[in-house]
This record gives sequence, structure tokens and C-alpha cells, in this order.
Amino acid sequence: MYTRVLLGTLDLERIVWPKGRGIAGGDMDILARKNLWEAGLDYCHGTGHGIGSYLYCQEGPEGISRCYKMEFVEGMTVSDEPGFYKDGEFGIRIENAIMVVQHPEHEKYWMWENLTVAPYARSLIDKDLLSPRDVRFIDAFHQKCEQELTPLLQGEERALDYLRRACAPL
Repeated sequence: MYTRVLLGTLDLERIVWPKGRGIAGGDMDILARKNLWEAGLDYCHGTGHGIGSYLYCQEGPEGISRCYKMEFVEGMTVSDEPGFYKDGEFGIRIENAIMVVQHPEHEKYWMWENLTVAPYARSLIDKDLLSPRDVRFIDAFHQKCEQELTPLLQGEERALDYLRRACAPL
């Protein structure tokens, strides 16, 4: 299940969309759910909520679920948090903060920048469900995590060792 939730996180994060076309969270929610739907599963919460400057946990008017209609524009930041819950047994939720940014190659398009710097749970990833593109994307993200976190952990050898193992290529 973790891998299907992770794929939903990645599918949402990797979308590129045209500016000025009214694209909102209601248009993107399906991206985070499709890998669970393919297995006959779903989650009963929104995929993401706005993250703003007033320190309110779920600040709008932007977010990602069928009810959000606010067009995304540069600088808007939302959570990317698909999940799966098996009643009485366990729950999985991966939550990243993502921000609307200008696409580096296509001036009339937006994309997401992942602001989170925490490696995914390698031991829970089923590589059989990943495409080569998925593996490259996860490995690149883990490399970013290692590069940004290593300087902050200098002198903390146990933490550095854990980080290196967590960020090793799949």
C-alpha cells in the first residue's frame, strides 16, 4: 500500500499544467488517487490543503480535493498528502509541501516544487510497482535530501549514517 500512496504523491508532484486555464485542486485530486483506485482502494479525506502565512494549519482558498475551485497561481503552497487506511489495522499518509512555480522550459506552464526534505521509507517501497522513471525521480529526490540535510547533521554520525542509508539509490 505504501508504494501506491507514494505513487499518488509523485503523480501529483510531477504534473505540469498551463497557466491561465483555471486549473484548480479539484482538477488534480484524481492524480493522487489513481494508483489506489487501480487496486480498488481510496481514502476519505482531501488530498491537500493550503499552507499560508497566517500559521493556520489548513489555510485556503487553495487546496487539492474535488471541492477546491481556486485557480493555482505562482507561489501558492499546498500539502500533497494522499493516504490509505485499513480500519482497525493501520494507516499510511505521505505529506509533502509543494509550491506552484514557473516551469523552467515552458513559459506558459506551471509545475510543483517539493519543499519537503525527508526521504521516503525505502523499506516500504515495492520496486515492482515502480517504472524506471519513478525510480529515477525518487533517487533524485533522495539525493536532494542528502545534499540539503548532510550539512545540518555534521558531528551526528548516527544520524548521518541513517541519512546515507535512507537516501541510497533504489
